[in-house]
Amino acid sequence: MKTETFLVQGMTCDGCVASIRRALEGIAGVKEARPSLEKGEVTVDYDPSLTGETALRRTIEAAGFDVN
Repeated sequence: MKTETFLVQGMTCDGCVASIRRALEGIAGVKEARPSLEKGEVTVDYDPSLTGETALRRTIEAAGFDVN
């Protein structure tokens, strides 16, 4: 299991947090996504043999948010 934390711009409410969580947890290999509205970031636990940082970033962006 690997853990990555991404800075996310554009999260403004609990609905944004839920959208990011749903999108990331829908990826095969993602065990858990923990977005934090207060910190402006999301921490993701995932299996690197099934997915990777690029796919996680693209999923966050496809949900309508910017990733740094």
